[in-house]
Amino acid sequence: MENIEILEKIQSLRKQKIQLITVSNSEWYTLFKDEIRNSIAIEGVFANRSDLLDVLERHKRTRDEKTAAILGYFESASTLYEYANNLHQEGEFSIRVSDIKQIHTLLMRYEKQAGIYKGELGEYRKETVAVTQSAFTPLEHVYIPDLMQTFVKWINKRITDPDYDKIRLAALAHILFETVHPFRDGNGRAGRILLSFLLIGCGYLNLTIKGTQRQERDRYYNAMEEGDDAFENMLRNIEKGEKITTGLIDYYAEQSDINILQTLITKSLRESLQRLSKKEYIRTDPDALLPLRDAARFFNYSQDYLRNLINKGKLPGTRRGKLWYVRVRDVERYIREISS
Repeated sequence: MENIEILEKIQSLRKQKIQLITVSNSEWYTLFKDEIRNSIAIEGVFANRSDLLDVLERHKRTRDEKTAAILGYFESASTLYEYANNLHQEGEFSIRVSDIKQIHTLLMRYEKQAGIYKGELGEYRKETVAVTQSAFTPLEHVYIPDLMQTFVKWINKRITDPDYDKIRLAALAHILFETVHPFRDGNGRAGRILLSFLLIGCGYLNLTIKGTQRQERDRYYNAMEEGDDAFENMLRNIEKGEKITTGLIDYYAEQSDINILQTLITKSLRESLQRLSKKEYIRTDPDALLPLRDAARFFNYSQDYLRNLINKGKLPGTRRGKLWYVRVRDVERYIREISS
């Protein structure tokens, strides 16, 4: 019932012609930047909001790991999320192996260019790997191509099943992907992008799994560990010769304890939806003239940053007495320009 309520609220916003999955929606863009910051933090790359502004909007780019991680996540997620959203709106959403490989290619290409990532972009690993912050052993690499093909078939089978809980599907898919660990590096971030890709394609929103604080990361790791035991047993049996089928995945999915992860996902979706709904009245009046302090709060910029844009002629502003004002449409136009 809770999932149906979330879907109905999202559909209500869509019926009002509110574009949810787009950088032109300032509140969604703010949520998206939070997603980037938290997801890379889970992997040990810590960036504050100013770092994201430097890389994404002020174009202050270096060849360090932080810049590469921010750019890669932004390009991969924004591209795939828009694609999933378009497919959902046309009623054509499904997933392909090439989508998963594209997530990894875009995600890791800046780290490849900087010499940080040594593997091949969008190619499955060809060696055994160990996973930090986890006790499980990923699948032996020779079985990865066959399992990933079946993994995609299993997801598409469940997408078309109207009675199958899509948040449950996304949670199971996320745990199985991370347990397989198909790529040499970048699996955590790629898996979280894939998680949101599936949710958007099924009519939901992308989400932020919090990870900037130690207790937040521990909560996420615990949720994954609670659910990966059954799938790890499946991988060991595959290595012993068990045939890879969608039925095999179904069997072990039923044994997986995903309650903690599913609760985490649902909570994040509700928080995102609440924030997007709160800003609705601003987006419906693009000609609204806002004091700079309100515009800063609504669009998640500092007053000094907006005032600097006005001084440089990049943002139209109107002065009334001692206060500066900007129009909603002008700030949204600026956000579109810097994100294109």
